[in-house]
Amino acid sequence: MCGLFASYVKNADKKVNKQLNLRALDSLKHRGPDWQGAYSTRDGKVFLGHNLLSISTTHAHEGRQPAKTDKSVMVFNGELYNHQDLRQQLTALGIVFDGTSDTETLLRGIDNLGWGFLDAVEGCWALVLHDLVSGKLFFARDPLGEKQLIYKVDPNGLTLASEAKAIGTVGGPLGLSGERIFSDLVFDFFSNRESTYFNGLKNCLPGKVYQYDPHQTAPQVIHTTRLGPNRPVTPLRRTLAHAVSSMVPEHHAHAVVLSGGLDSSIIASLLKTERLDQPFVAITAAYVDGDNEDLRCAKQLANHLGRIDHHILQIGSDDIEQHFEATQHALEEPLHDQVYVAQYLIYKHISNLGLRVAFNGQGADEFWGGYYHHYNLQKLYRLADHEQVINHFHHIAERRGLLHLLTRSEIGTLIEHNLAPRWTDSTTLQNILMEGHLQAMLSHEDKLSMASGVEVRLPFLNQELVRHALDLSNEEKVRHGIEKSPLRAAMKGILLDQIRLRRKQAFPDAPKTAYLKLPALQRLAATSGFFSTSDIKHIAQAAPAMEWRMNAVNAFSGAIARGI
Repeated sequence: MCGLFASYVKNADKKVNKQLNLRALDSLKHRGPDWQGAYSTRDGKVFLGHNLLSISTTHAHEGRQPAKTDKSVMVFNGELYNHQDLRQQLTALGIVFDGTSDTETLLRGIDNLGWGFLDAVEGCWALVLHDLVSGKLFFARDPLGEKQLIYKVDPNGLTLASEAKAIGTVGGPLGLSGERIFSDLVFDFFSNRESTYFNGLKNCLPGKVYQYDPHQTAPQVIHTTRLGPNRPVTPLRRTLAHAVSSMVPEHHAHAVVLSGGLDSSIIASLLKTERLDQPFVAITAAYVDGDNEDLRCAKQLANHLGRIDHHILQIGSDDIEQHFEATQHALEEPLHDQVYVAQYLIYKHISNLGLRVAFNGQGADEFWGGYYHHYNLQKLYRLADHEQVINHFHHIAERRGLLHLLTRSEIGTLIEHNLAPRWTDSTTLQNILMEGHLQAMLSHEDKLSMASGVEVRLPFLNQELVRHALDLSNEEKVRHGIEKSPLRAAMKGILLDQIRLRRKQAFPDAPKTAYLKLPALQRLAATSGFFSTSDIKHIAQAAPAMEWRMNAVNAFSGAIARGI
């Protein structure tokens, strides 16, 4: 994908603004090394910047941004997988195009049909658009939140970026959000994802179009793009095949992150059967001194499919320690799970191979019933009243020792802030997963891949496939205790039965000897005092698992102090 930075300032010092804006844009060059473009109004108040990772066209100049018409100027990070169909529809309306890029398709569609045009887009996006007539700024994310966009509002105006570090470049050092840190210690990956780990910075909500002008104190949501349930007449196998084949880049070789589990194996098998003319590379993370079923299945599938360049990336505890801080810097959050170092190294390896696109199976678990423990959440939210749910999370906070750090009232406020956006009459497991777990996973995937200039494509987030999944009940997805049953049935005769029928395991299934030891983490955390040594020891006596997480927060806090 690409990197975006934009600002709308009320009190403009044109020369100073230009220097700061370009410095912020430079901090995102890893997201787009091919071209840097910028637009600024004459008074210097509005700035749109873009770093390009060229994938969709044969000529890099086709994708250069900002894109301009006589109505608006836009920067865009994402892919429109159906942009040729959309372009034909727009052309039939008499709309004339200057080039062939999906960026122009998106801009002219919005210009001529309004924000409702996004409802017809099959793809993912983060965009910022300056309306030349009204002077207002608009920004938006795709309905599933694949592409990241962060914003900050202060008395001087609005700042937006693909990553928090760019906002820190223009606004000064980023302060760590204690509320978000404590929220994670209670809710894990189900924290409210509108918040970030930095004071004053927010994530744009998926599917929302925001409007801002200097007379507003905060951006306003003016349109929502939603994905609703719809069981299509097309067989699931055909929908899966389209989801994969539609994302194959025309002009670039690509890789598959092949874990050996069901999701990545489905993608690899369909790439082989649907796109025989386009070879691909498969990357599997393995661990020094460790063999597991994931690795064995990945090897077996690669041998079965044939003519696949299968790379096995060996990772040991030394690699984890060496790249721990770099991974935190890419994620812009504490590293609670060491698996992200392995993912960071996978994308780094893909980039070193000269590849720019990687397929990944993210999203299948959230939409097709991949994690059985998620159904405990469904039971909790569906059957319990508000007070019972609050008490449930109070018990978690107490069991994890947070009463040593926060008062009962502070914990209650924290829980209410997380639960408030989720209490609707239609609260379901699917909403919980989409608003929490999926957003966390997609944020991690985007930032870890783009740290090495690699674009991730996620077939399980194809809109038609998602609508199909949303139309199914939990019981249809998990049959006789077997998760993802419809996917398994659809792949019969295409995917090896040994993998198709295999139960889910954690990815990657790593031996403890491959992980970073606690003393090594404590050395990384020694420069920060977000949690004191005595607090960590006190809580670890009751909840040993918290010792690692609190030290990870301290390591992250130290990285911020050194300038993330």
